[in-house]
Amino acid sequence: MAGLLVADSGVVALDGESLADIPPRKRARRIAYVSQSWRPAFSFTVEQTVLFGRAPWHGIYGGYEEEEDLRAAEAGIELMELDALRNAPVTELSGGELQRVMIAMALAQGADHLLLDEPTTHLDVAHQQSVLRRLAQLAPERGISILASLHDLNLASIYSDRIVAMRDGTIVADGEPAQVLTPEILRTTFQTELHVESGLYRRGPGVRFPDDRRTAGGGADG
Repeated sequence: MAGLLVADSGVVALDGESLADIPPRKRARRIAYVSQSWRPAFSFTVEQTVLFGRAPWHGIYGGYEEEEDLRAAEAGIELMELDALRNAPVTELSGGELQRVMIAMALAQGADHLLLDEPTTHLDVAHQQSVLRRLAQLAPERGISILASLHDLNLASIYSDRIVAMRDGTIVADGEPAQVLTPEILRTTFQTELHVESGLYRRGPGVRFPDDRRTAGGGADG
């Protein structure tokens, strides 16, 4: 969907135009992609790295110092709460900090479609909530679409408007959180039993493993 790989069959289209027919620089102005992991090779600062997100709007030899670029980078740094790290080399950051830098760089890119591959993988619980909350607020404010691959079903339930459940490359269900996060669909998708608590969150249900430790009397085993 990011246009980085050629499809084996079918067509991936953006506004009716095949991604294969869109030049890379033009495509990068429309689609920003954040991979699950990234290992920086050079010790650029956080601020410099976020500014690299502006590359699609400039020539191949750089020049990312226009006022619009600085504003976009600053907005990404603020949204991802990176101000205290702006002068830190990215080679010295933790996995969670790097993840936030990657998202800030994608936001600075200014694309109207944001693709996130496991964006919360390296984040602690507080930053998982903070990052997804800010992204959920940002989507309607900027008029952008955000597609995220998530394995945490509760985070998906809390922050998603729409969930597509997949197994082995096949779509199992597609709809609002309450329509997709059902015991039957989750059993088909994950081949395991999960407990679903309806109405736990504003947009959808809560999901957890059945607690086998509890005794019939309601107590917990040792």
